[in-house]
Amino acid sequence: METEHKRVQLENTAQIELPKLDVNQYVGKKARIERVEEYEGKYGYFIKAETTILDTVQMGGEPVQLRASRVFGLHTDAEGNVGWGKDTKLGVYLAKMRVPHYQDLVGKEVIVQTLTSKEGQEFLTFA
Repeated sequence: METEHKRVQLENTAQIELPKLDVNQYVGKKARIERVEEYEGKYGYFIKAETTILDTVQMGGEPVQLRASRVFGLHTDAEGNVGWGKDTKLGVYLAKMRVPHYQDLVGKEVIVQTLTSKEGQEFLTFA
């Protein structure tokens, strides 16, 4: 599938100040996991767990819903079964939350934290 591109010539471009959000105000707050969704990506299968909406803020004139999220990789065994190992990040997290399956995380209470990317951008996640 091709994406259409339109060539433009911009005048007077320069470094600009982009809107920033201080996510530290959400650290330590409690939230509930609202959904867990399964995906297939470049490196295989994974799940994404997201909390209820923590806040709605205006960014660039548009309302943005803030949620904390966490991504866990899934693995495939020799027979082609998809799942997780006991000692994987997901396996350890499920044991910590005392649930047998990642779908059982829905409704569980978590504590919001931040995660900083290599580029210095902060994201909301949870413990």
